[in-house]
This record gives sequence, C-alpha cells and structure tokens, in this order.
Amino acid sequence: MTSTASPARSRTAASWLRSALLVALLSALAYESPYPWGTLWIGVPAAVALSLLAGWRFGVTGAFVPVAVLGVTLVAAGPMATWAWWIPAAALTGLWMGLREEGDGPSLGHRAWMLLPLLLLAAALPWTPSYGTLVRSVERQFAASDREMVGISRQMHRPVEQQKQLEATLAEQAKLRGQVLPELLPAALFLWLAVLVMAGRALASRVARVLGWPPLSRAAVSRWRLPDAALWVLIAGLGLLVLKAPGWSGTGWTLLLASALGFGVQGIAVVESLLLSRGVPLSVISVTLLFMLVVALPAFALAAVTAGLGDAWLDFRKLEPASRADDAPSN
Repeated sequence: MTSTASPARSRTAASWLRSALLVALLSALAYESPYPWGTLWIGVPAAVALSLLAGWRFGVTGAFVPVAVLGVTLVAAGPMATWAWWIPAAALTGLWMGLREEGDGPSLGHRAWMLLPLLLLAAALPWTPSYGTLVRSVERQFAASDREMVGISRQMHRPVEQQKQLEATLAEQAKLRGQVLPELLPAALFLWLAVLVMAGRALASRVARVLGWPPLSRAAVSRWRLPDAALWVLIAGLGLLVLKAPGWSGTGWTLLLASALGFGVQGIAVVESLLLSRGVPLSVISVTLLFMLVVALPAFALAAVTAGLGDAWLDFRKLEPASRADDAPSN
C-alpha cells in the first residue's frame, strides 16, 4: 500500500532544497559584491518575501513588516546610507504584492507596476547627497577591471600593436562610460533590484509551500498589460529629457527606460498572444523572438515598444473590461 504522505514529503523536501540553493546563490553573490551594496543580494529578497507573506496572510495589518524593516534599516545604517533605502522600498513592493494575492492574483503587468516604489527611489537617486560618491565608486570598480584586463594581456605576451589597441579601446570606453554612467546608473540599479524582487517572490513561494499555504498566483506573459498610469511615467521621463532641465537628466532617463522596458515586454506579449491564437507552439515563438532579439536588437526593441504603446491605446487583446463590453453582442 502506497502512502499518500510520501509525495507530500518529497515536495516539501524539494521545496526546501530549492530554497537552500537560492539562498546559497544569493549569499555567494553578496560575498563577491562590494560592501555595503552586496548586502542587498540578501536583504532585498528577504524583505520582499517577509512582506509578501505578511500582506497575504494578515492583509493591511501586514504593513508592520515594512515599517519594522524601515526602523531596523535606519538604526543599523543611518538615514544617510543610500544603499539601505532600497530594502524598505522593496519591502513595500512585497507588501503590495501580498495584498493582491487573493483570488487569481495580479497579472504580470500589474505585478511589474508594483515596482513603483523602487522606480521612484531610483528616479530620486541623482538628487541624494551621496550620489556623486556612488558614481565615483562604480567608476573605480570599472577602472580596476580595465587595469586587470591590461595586466592579463601583458602576461599573455601579446604583440605590442595589439596591446596598444586594447589600451586605446579601454581608454575610449572609459571616456564614454564617464559620460553616460551618471545618467544611466539609477536605471541599472532599478533593473538589478527588480531581479532581486523576483528572487524574493520565488523565496516566498517556497516558504508558502513549506507552510502548507496555497501556491502563489501565476500569470502568463501573453496577458502582460501595464496599467494606463504607466503612460504618465513614460511621458514624464520623456518630458524631462526634452526640456533639458539642469540636473534632471538622470531622473528622466530612469523613468523613460524603465517604462519603455515595460511597454516593450507588453509588445512582445501582444505578438506572443497573436501567434498562440494562430496555433504556433510556444517553443517556436520563444526561439523566433530570441533570434530577432540577438540579430536586430535596436529594431526589435523599437518595434516591441511601439506595439506595447499601441496596445495601451487600442487594447489589441481585449484584456480591459471596457473593451470586452464594447465587443459583446447587444440584446
């Protein structure tokens, strides 16, 4: 006679194993990253997981977790530690996700919109007193990497002309990097923190399974649709860049790139939904899109963002209730 408890124990053990592997990976990345920013590899996923589970289990009362995270962060790092503010902001995102987990849960597009606290923090980053120090620190990391690459090339006894060409190329890259790094660093940090939020959600899913809770909601990429308010984020970023207001370019690029990425994914979702409705296998769609992404990245990105913005206006897939009501036959 086969015990029904064996499969359950196997699933629990597998969940614990995946959780341990995820924590081990994040710990290794934290160890290899410069302090104190390396602590975000662990702090952000942990804060997201705790806040998500608290919001899901206790509702609005679960807000005590982000508040507690904020208090601990202020005591441990101080209010002037720029890196530490990402942890309570991520906890707020986790709480928002947890509050929306009832029922079918949010769509992927609405889940991406819940990254808004992190996006606003990234947009405000260029105005913090320590931003210049952060940019110089990152530049020093890149410069050290360049020097290491030159040293390795010399140890390999490459021809003198190739060595000079490498050093000239690195010098040109350093000059360009010095120009764009202050503008694009906040957007890069936002993307990094978005990945850590995904890791925190995955960790929360493992913990929920261990606790015997229902599984976290899942959503298909083909139904990705950002809220209409995301258009205003894109317009705000574009407006700041067009106006060329002094000191606002970093904020403008952050808002523009983050919202454009979201609408680009929405454009891909439109194409995927169309091909799936025509019976094209998902594996073929994935390979085709990946090939186009590698071969023609600029054109692919522009086409994806254009399709996403068009879907925000015309709702090609009729995901909005108003669109479905307009298409319904009248009695």
